[in-house]
Amino acid sequence: MKIYSLKRNLSINLSVILLTGSQLFAQENIETTLLDNITVSEEAYSNYQNEGKVNINRTNIDIEDTAKSIQVFNKNFIQDSQAQSLEDIITMSSNVAYQGNKQGRENIFSIRGFSGVPILRDGLSFSNSVSDAEIYNLESVEILKGPDSLQYGQSSPGGIINLVKKKPQKESHAQIELEVTSNNSYSPKIDLGGALNEDKSLRYRLVSTFKYDEGYKDYNKNTNRVFISPSIAKDINDNHTITFFTEYLDETKPSEFGAYLKNDGTLAAPIETVYTHPDEELKKTQKIAGFDIDSTFDTWNSNFRYRYVDYTIDNPTVHIPLSYNQTNNTISRFFATQRNDYEEHALQYTLNKEVDIFNLKNRISIGLDGNKSYNTFTGYMDRSKIYTLNLSNPVYETLTTLADHPNAITYGNSGKKIATEKWGTFIQDYIDLTDNLVLSAAARYSQVKPDSSEKSSAVTPSFGLVYKITPETSLYTNYSESFTPNTSTDVNGKILDPETGKGIELGIKQKLFDDKFDLTSALFKIEKENIALTDPDNPLSYLASGKQESQGFEMDLSGDITSNWSVIASYGYAETKDKDNNNKELTGVPTHTANLFTTYYLSAFKLPNTYVGAGAKYLGERYVNTANTIKLDSDIIYSAMVGYKKGHWRTNLSIQNLTDEVYVQSASTVRVNTGTPRTVLATVSYMF
Repeated sequence: MKIYSLKRNLSINLSVILLTGSQLFAQENIETTLLDNITVSEEAYSNYQNEGKVNINRTNIDIEDTAKSIQVFNKNFIQDSQAQSLEDIITMSSNVAYQGNKQGRENIFSIRGFSGVPILRDGLSFSNSVSDAEIYNLESVEILKGPDSLQYGQSSPGGIINLVKKKPQKESHAQIELEVTSNNSYSPKIDLGGALNEDKSLRYRLVSTFKYDEGYKDYNKNTNRVFISPSIAKDINDNHTITFFTEYLDETKPSEFGAYLKNDGTLAAPIETVYTHPDEELKKTQKIAGFDIDSTFDTWNSNFRYRYVDYTIDNPTVHIPLSYNQTNNTISRFFATQRNDYEEHALQYTLNKEVDIFNLKNRISIGLDGNKSYNTFTGYMDRSKIYTLNLSNPVYETLTTLADHPNAITYGNSGKKIATEKWGTFIQDYIDLTDNLVLSAAARYSQVKPDSSEKSSAVTPSFGLVYKITPETSLYTNYSESFTPNTSTDVNGKILDPETGKGIELGIKQKLFDDKFDLTSALFKIEKENIALTDPDNPLSYLASGKQESQGFEMDLSGDITSNWSVIASYGYAETKDKDNNNKELTGVPTHTANLFTTYYLSAFKLPNTYVGAGAKYLGERYVNTANTIKLDSDIIYSAMVGYKKGHWRTNLSIQNLTDEVYVQSASTVRVNTGTPRTVLATVSYMF
C-alpha cells in the first residue's frame, strides 16, 4: 500500500508539472529568449573528446560552462581499449581507484579519496545495489567530481558516476561481434536498431550478449552470462518522445571473497588460488523496465523518467574466509548462505527553461525525484565447524550445504524485508553576468526514511563561477556539499545526523589543437564530517564526530593531437587524512595515479585503415588497513594493441597486462582483489 501511495502521489505531482511546464515561466514581465537551433554531427568532435552536453548534471549546460570537473569516456574509447569491465574505463580518470566488487554484487569506486560513489544509470539514482553494467550496452561513461548531492541526493563527497546506455536511433544499423581471449573465454554480441516506419518516428534497438569465461583462478565453475536489452522509441509529435526500456541479465559465476595479504603487503598465495571453495557459485538475475518522456520546445525542455529494478543475488552455499594465520599460511573458513532480493521504483522529473531576467540570460533547472526500495536478506551461518585451508598446498573439503549444518543460525536481518523511501527537489540557475562570466547557484532538499528508523534530511547548496579568458580557455571555481544518511544511533537511540561533505575547487578548462583536444586541471579540498564513531562512554552507541580530509591536484586530457593520433591521459595527486586516527591515510587510496591510452592510424605508412595503440596505468602506493602498517607497492600495468577498420569490418587484437604483473587491483582491507594476469583479446565485428 505504501509503494502504491508513493508512486501515485509522485506520479500525480509530476504529471501536473509535465502539463504546466510550458506555462511555468510564461509570465508577461519576463522576457524570454528563443534557444538557438544547434545541429551537431558526429564529425564535430574528435575520436575521444568530450561531446558537449552531458546527462549527469540534469541540465542543458555545456561542460565548458559548468563549474565542475567532468570527464566523459565515449564509445570510441570503450571499443578501442577493449574494456572488459567498468573499472577498466572509470579508473582512466584521475584520482579514481577501484575498491572491489562486494563479493561480486556491485562495483565500488573511490574518487578523490572517498568511497561509496553512486553509480547512476541514464541519470537515475538507485538506493539498492544494481548489478555490474554490460559494457557492450554503454554509449558513454560520465564522471562528475567533488561533493554533489544537488541533482541526486545522497552521494559520496568524491563525486558521481553515470552510465549512459545505448538508445534507439533513426539510422538503421546492425553489428555482429565475437570476442575471444586467452583465458578460454568467448562472447558473441549483437546490436541492431533503426526506424520501423517511413518517417522514422518509431525506432527500436536490441542489444544482446552471451559470455562464457573459464577465468584465471582454479575454480571448478565457469562464468555464464546472458544479457538482452530491447528498447523502442516513439515520437508522439514534433515536441514529445516516449522511449521504453527493458533489460534482462542472468549470470552464474564463481563466488569471490578476495585474497589475503601478508604483513609485508605481498599475497599469501599465488593469484590463481581459491580462498573459499572451487565448487561455489554466485547466481545473479536482474530485470529492469521503464520509460522516458522527453519534451522539447523553443525555450524549455523537460524529461520524466521511471525505472523498476528487480535484482536477486544468491550464494546458496559458501565457505567464507574468517581469518588468516601468517605463521602457518592457513586460513579459517565457515559455512554460510547469502541471498539478497532487491526491488526498487525510481522516478525523476526535470524541467529546463531559458529566460531573460533584468537583461541577463538565465538557464533555470527544476527537478524532483523519488525512490521506493525494498531489500530482503536471507542468510544462515555455522561457525561451530571451522574449515582450515593450507594456502601453501590447498586441499579442499567436500562443499557442504545447509542440510549438512543443523546448527546453522540466521544472522543480520535475515528474513526481514526492509523498505526505504527517499525523495528530493532542487532548483538551479546559470546566469550569464557578462559574455565571459557565468554564475551558477543551486540548492536541494533531500529526505531519506527507512521504515524501521527515523528520517534523515538535508539541504545542500552549490555555487560556481566560470570565467572565459578566451573562447578556448576558462577558469572556474565552485563550492558544493553532499550528504549520506547515518544508520547508527546515539546513547538515546536517536539516529545520528547525516554524514556531510564540503568541497572547494579551482580549475581551468582548455581546448587545444583546433578545439579537438580537451584539458581540465583542478585543485581541490574536501572535508567529510559527522562520521559515526564509537562513543567512548557508551561502547554500544555512537557519536557523529568523525572527520576525514582530502586535498590535491589532478589533470585530465582527451582528444586528437592530429587527425591520426588520439589520446586519453590523466594524472592525480590526493593527500588523504583520517583526522580521528592520527591523520592516517584513508585505506585503498593511492596518493598518485596516472593513466595513458593512445591510438595512431598508420596513414603515413600508406596503411590508413590500420592503427596501433598502447596503454599504461600507474597505481601508486596505498595502505590496506586503518593503522597504515600494511602498504601495497606501486604498479604499472601496460597494454598494447593493433586494429584494422575498413568498410563493414573491424578487427582488434590486444594484450592486456603486457608484462604479466602480479598486482592488487583493489584493496580497502587486508582481503583484496587481484588483477588479471596477461591476457590476449581478439575481436572481430561486422556492421551492415
